[in-house]
Amino acid sequence: MVLKIGFLYFAFIAWGCLTLLPLVVLREIGQGFYRFFGFLCVALQTLAIGLALMAGSDLGESYKTGAIALSVSLFFTLCFTVALRIRRQWFLWSCFSLAVISGLAAIAYFPWAGQDRWFFLAVHALIAALVMGAVILAMMLGHWYLVTPKLSITPLKRYSGSYILLTVLTALELVFNYFLYVGWGNGTDTLASQRWMGEIMFVLFRIAWGILPPLGMSYWIWETVRMKSTQSATGILYAAMICTMIGEGMGLYLTLATGVPF
Repeated sequence: MVLKIGFLYFAFIAWGCLTLLPLVVLREIGQGFYRFFGFLCVALQTLAIGLALMAGSDLGESYKTGAIALSVSLFFTLCFTVALRIRRQWFLWSCFSLAVISGLAAIAYFPWAGQDRWFFLAVHALIAALVMGAVILAMMLGHWYLVTPKLSITPLKRYSGSYILLTVLTALELVFNYFLYVGWGNGTDTLASQRWMGEIMFVLFRIAWGILPPLGMSYWIWETVRMKSTQSATGILYAAMICTMIGEGMGLYLTLATGVPF
Protein backbone atom coordinates (compact mmCIF):
# COMPACT_ATOMS: atom_id res chain seq x y z
CA MET A 1 0.00 0.00 0.00
CA VAL A 2 2.90 2.37 0.69
CA LEU A 3 3.94 2.44 -2.97
CA LYS A 4 0.34 2.99 -4.08
CA ILE A 5 0.03 5.92 -1.69
CA GLY A 6 3.32 7.35 -2.91
CA PHE A 7 2.35 6.95 -6.56
CA LEU A 8 -1.01 8.67 -6.10
CA TYR A 9 0.32 11.33 -3.73
CA PHE A 10 2.99 12.62 -6.11
CA ALA A 11 0.68 12.28 -9.11
CA PHE A 12 -2.01 14.29 -7.28
CA ILE A 13 0.37 17.14 -6.47
CA ALA A 14 1.75 17.29 -10.01
CA TRP A 15 -1.71 17.33 -11.62
CA GLY A 16 -3.11 19.87 -9.15
CA CYS A 17 -0.23 22.30 -9.67
CA LEU A 18 -0.28 21.93 -13.43
CA THR A 19 -4.05 22.30 -13.76
CA LEU A 20 -4.31 25.45 -11.63
CA LEU A 21 -1.17 27.09 -13.02
CA PRO A 22 -3.04 29.11 -15.73
CA LEU A 23 -5.18 30.83 -13.07
CA VAL A 24 -2.38 33.40 -13.27
CA VAL A 25 -1.88 34.50 -16.87
CA LEU A 26 1.59 33.88 -18.26
CA ARG A 27 2.20 37.52 -19.10
CA GLU A 28 1.28 38.54 -15.53
CA ILE A 29 3.84 36.36 -13.77
CA GLY A 30 6.45 35.67 -16.44
CA GLN A 31 8.05 32.53 -17.82
CA GLY A 32 10.15 31.87 -14.73
CA PHE A 33 7.22 30.93 -12.53
CA TYR A 34 5.66 28.74 -15.21
CA ARG A 35 8.94 26.99 -15.99
CA PHE A 36 9.64 26.37 -12.31
CA PHE A 37 6.33 24.60 -11.85
CA GLY A 38 6.61 22.85 -15.20
CA PHE A 39 9.86 21.20 -14.15
CA LEU A 40 8.50 20.58 -10.64
CA CYS A 41 5.55 18.69 -12.13
CA VAL A 42 7.90 16.72 -14.37
CA ALA A 43 10.00 15.76 -11.33
CA LEU A 44 6.94 14.69 -9.31
CA GLN A 45 5.51 12.67 -12.20
CA THR A 46 8.86 10.98 -12.73
CA LEU A 47 9.00 10.10 -9.04
CA ALA A 48 5.46 8.68 -9.15
CA ILE A 49 6.27 6.56 -12.20
CA GLY A 50 9.45 5.37 -10.52
CA LEU A 51 7.43 4.16 -7.54
CA ALA A 52 5.07 2.37 -9.90
CA LEU A 53 8.03 0.58 -11.50
CA MET A 54 9.37 -0.35 -8.06
CA ALA A 55 6.03 -1.89 -7.13
CA GLY A 56 5.99 -4.07 -10.25
CA SER A 57 3.26 -6.70 -10.26
CA ASP A 58 2.15 -5.74 -6.74
CA LEU A 59 0.71 -2.46 -8.01
CA GLY A 60 -2.29 -3.99 -9.80
CA GLU A 61 -3.45 -3.66 -13.39
CA SER A 62 -5.53 -0.53 -12.84
CA TYR A 63 -2.58 1.29 -11.29
CA LYS A 64 -0.28 0.10 -14.06
CA THR A 65 -2.63 1.60 -16.62
CA GLY A 66 -2.70 4.76 -14.53
CA ALA A 67 1.10 4.84 -14.57
CA ILE A 68 1.06 4.58 -18.37
CA ALA A 69 -1.38 7.51 -18.56
CA LEU A 70 0.86 9.44 -16.19
CA SER A 71 3.82 8.74 -18.48
CA VAL A 72 1.88 10.33 -21.32
CA SER A 73 1.15 13.31 -19.09
CA LEU A 74 4.84 13.52 -18.20
CA PHE A 75 5.80 13.69 -21.87
CA PHE A 76 3.36 16.51 -22.65
CA THR A 77 4.22 18.37 -19.42
CA LEU A 78 7.86 18.37 -20.49
CA CYS A 79 6.85 19.55 -23.98
CA PHE A 80 4.77 22.33 -22.42
CA THR A 81 7.65 23.46 -20.22
CA VAL A 82 10.12 23.49 -23.11
CA ALA A 83 7.58 25.23 -25.37
CA LEU A 84 7.50 28.22 -23.01
CA ARG A 85 10.69 29.37 -24.72
CA ILE A 86 9.41 28.65 -28.23
CA ARG A 87 6.37 30.90 -27.73
CA ARG A 88 4.10 29.08 -30.17
CA GLN A 89 0.76 29.50 -28.43
CA TRP A 90 -1.07 26.71 -30.27
CA PHE A 91 1.68 24.21 -29.49
CA LEU A 92 2.13 25.43 -25.91
CA TRP A 93 -1.50 25.10 -24.92
CA SER A 94 -2.07 21.92 -26.92
CA CYS A 95 0.70 20.28 -24.90
CA PHE A 96 -0.80 21.69 -21.69
CA SER A 97 -4.27 20.36 -22.50
CA LEU A 98 -2.98 16.89 -23.37
CA ALA A 99 -0.90 16.82 -20.18
CA VAL A 100 -3.92 17.74 -18.04
CA ILE A 101 -6.27 15.27 -19.76
CA SER A 102 -3.88 12.32 -19.56
CA GLY A 103 -3.03 13.23 -15.96
CA LEU A 104 -6.73 13.38 -15.17
CA ALA A 105 -7.13 9.81 -16.42
CA ALA A 106 -4.10 8.74 -14.37
CA ILE A 107 -5.44 9.98 -11.04
CA ALA A 108 -9.23 10.04 -11.38
CA TYR A 109 -10.18 7.12 -13.61
CA PHE A 110 -7.79 4.20 -13.88
CA PRO A 111 -6.93 3.71 -10.15
CA TRP A 112 -10.63 3.54 -9.21
CA ALA A 113 -12.11 1.85 -12.29
CA GLY A 114 -14.24 -1.16 -11.41
CA GLN A 115 -14.64 -0.25 -7.74
CA ASP A 116 -18.00 0.41 -6.09
CA ARG A 117 -19.00 4.07 -6.28
CA TRP A 118 -15.89 4.83 -8.31
CA PHE A 119 -17.36 8.20 -9.27
CA PHE A 120 -17.12 9.46 -5.68
CA LEU A 121 -13.58 8.13 -5.40
CA ALA A 122 -12.69 9.97 -8.61
CA VAL A 123 -14.25 13.24 -7.42
CA HIS A 124 -12.40 12.94 -4.12
CA ALA A 125 -9.12 12.39 -5.98
CA LEU A 126 -9.69 15.54 -8.06
CA ILE A 127 -10.50 17.69 -5.04
CA ALA A 128 -7.49 16.38 -3.12
CA ALA A 129 -5.18 17.07 -6.07
CA LEU A 130 -6.54 20.58 -6.60
CA VAL A 131 -6.37 21.64 -2.95
CA MET A 132 -2.74 20.54 -2.69
CA GLY A 133 -1.90 22.22 -5.97
CA ALA A 134 -3.60 25.45 -4.92
CA VAL A 135 -1.77 25.79 -1.59
CA ILE A 136 1.63 25.02 -3.14
CA LEU A 137 1.07 27.54 -5.93
CA ALA A 138 -0.11 30.21 -3.50
CA MET A 139 2.77 29.64 -1.10
CA MET A 140 5.41 29.72 -3.84
CA LEU A 141 3.85 32.79 -5.43
CA GLY A 142 4.13 34.52 -2.07
CA HIS A 143 7.87 33.90 -2.22
CA TRP A 144 7.92 35.21 -5.80
CA TYR A 145 7.11 38.71 -4.54
CA LEU A 146 10.57 38.83 -2.97
CA VAL A 147 12.15 38.84 -6.43
CA THR A 148 9.35 40.70 -8.23
CA PRO A 149 8.07 43.22 -5.63
CA LYS A 150 6.13 45.21 -8.26
CA LEU A 151 3.98 42.21 -9.14
CA SER A 152 0.24 42.85 -8.76
CA ILE A 153 -1.52 41.32 -5.76
CA THR A 154 -4.23 39.90 -8.06
CA PRO A 155 -2.39 36.62 -8.85
CA LEU A 156 -1.97 35.86 -5.13
CA LYS A 157 -5.65 36.61 -4.58
CA ARG A 158 -6.58 34.07 -7.26
CA TYR A 159 -4.45 31.26 -5.88
CA SER A 160 -5.31 32.01 -2.24
CA GLY A 161 -9.01 32.33 -3.00
CA SER A 162 -8.90 29.03 -4.90
CA TYR A 163 -7.21 27.32 -1.96
CA ILE A 164 -9.77 28.67 0.52
CA LEU A 165 -12.72 27.59 -1.64
CA LEU A 166 -11.21 24.15 -2.23
CA THR A 167 -10.56 23.72 1.49
CA VAL A 168 -14.21 24.47 2.24
CA LEU A 169 -15.23 22.09 -0.57
CA THR A 170 -12.99 19.39 0.93
CA ALA A 171 -14.68 19.72 4.31
CA LEU A 172 -18.15 19.56 2.74
CA GLU A 173 -17.16 16.59 0.60
CA LEU A 174 -15.88 14.64 3.62
CA VAL A 175 -19.13 15.26 5.48
CA PHE A 176 -21.08 14.07 2.43
CA ASN A 177 -18.92 10.95 2.08
CA TYR A 178 -19.34 10.15 5.77
CA PHE A 179 -23.12 10.05 5.46
CA LEU A 180 -22.95 8.29 2.09
CA TYR A 181 -20.68 5.47 3.27
CA VAL A 182 -20.96 5.36 7.06
CA GLY A 183 -24.15 7.18 8.06
CA TRP A 184 -25.82 6.77 11.43
CA GLY A 185 -25.84 3.63 13.53
CA ASN A 186 -24.76 0.58 11.59
CA GLY A 187 -24.12 2.70 8.50
CA THR A 188 -25.32 2.54 4.96
CA ASP A 189 -22.43 0.28 3.98
CA THR A 190 -21.68 -2.18 6.78
CA LEU A 191 -18.24 -3.25 5.56
CA ALA A 192 -17.12 0.31 4.80
CA SER A 193 -18.48 1.46 8.15
CA GLN A 194 -16.56 -1.24 10.02
CA ARG A 195 -13.34 -0.43 8.21
CA TRP A 196 -13.81 3.27 8.80
CA MET A 197 -14.47 2.83 12.52
CA GLY A 198 -11.43 0.56 12.74
CA GLU A 199 -9.29 3.51 11.60
CA ILE A 200 -10.99 6.07 13.85
CA MET A 201 -7.72 7.40 15.29
CA PHE A 202 -6.40 8.13 11.81
CA VAL A 203 -9.75 9.70 10.90
CA LEU A 204 -9.48 12.06 13.87
CA PHE A 205 -5.88 12.82 12.92
CA ARG A 206 -7.00 13.58 9.38
CA ILE A 207 -9.60 16.06 10.62
CA ALA A 208 -7.38 17.61 13.30
CA TRP A 209 -4.51 18.22 10.86
CA GLY A 210 -5.94 18.48 7.39
CA ILE A 211 -9.34 20.14 7.86
CA LEU A 212 -9.68 22.27 10.97
CA PRO A 213 -6.36 24.20 10.88
CA PRO A 214 -6.61 25.12 7.16
CA LEU A 215 -10.21 26.26 7.68
CA GLY A 216 -9.10 28.35 10.66
CA MET A 217 -6.22 29.89 8.72
CA SER A 218 -8.33 30.71 5.67
CA TYR A 219 -9.64 33.96 7.15
CA TRP A 220 -6.15 35.22 7.99
CA ILE A 221 -4.80 34.21 4.61
CA TRP A 222 -7.43 36.24 2.84
CA GLU A 223 -7.08 39.22 5.17
CA THR A 224 -3.30 39.43 4.79
CA VAL A 225 -3.59 39.08 1.02
CA ARG A 226 -6.28 41.76 0.92
CA MET A 227 -3.97 44.08 2.89
CA LYS A 228 -1.16 43.28 0.40
CA SER A 229 0.98 41.91 3.23
CA THR A 230 2.58 39.25 1.06
CA GLN A 231 5.20 38.14 3.61
CA SER A 232 2.59 37.54 6.32
CA ALA A 233 0.35 35.75 3.84
CA THR A 234 3.24 33.55 2.72
CA GLY A 235 4.00 32.55 6.31
CA ILE A 236 0.40 31.54 6.96
CA LEU A 237 0.22 29.76 3.61
CA TYR A 238 3.36 27.81 4.52
CA ALA A 239 1.72 26.56 7.72
CA ALA A 240 -1.50 25.81 5.82
CA MET A 241 0.48 23.89 3.21
CA ILE A 242 2.07 21.65 5.85
CA CYS A 243 -1.32 20.88 7.41
CA THR A 244 -2.93 20.27 4.03
CA MET A 245 -0.16 17.99 2.78
CA ILE A 246 -0.22 15.91 5.96
CA GLY A 247 -4.00 15.78 5.97
CA GLU A 248 -4.30 14.75 2.33
CA GLY A 249 -1.62 12.10 2.77
CA MET A 250 -3.57 10.67 5.69
CA GLY A 251 -6.77 10.94 3.67
CA LEU A 252 -5.20 8.96 0.86
CA TYR A 253 -4.23 6.22 3.29
CA LEU A 254 -7.78 6.12 4.70
CA THR A 255 -9.28 6.00 1.21
CA LEU A 256 -7.17 3.01 0.20
CA ALA A 257 -7.51 1.23 3.58
CA THR A 258 -11.25 1.62 4.06
CA GLY A 259 -12.67 2.31 0.60
CA VAL A 260 -14.30 5.49 1.98
CA PRO A 261 -13.10 8.66 0.20
CA PHE A 262 -11.63 10.61 3.09
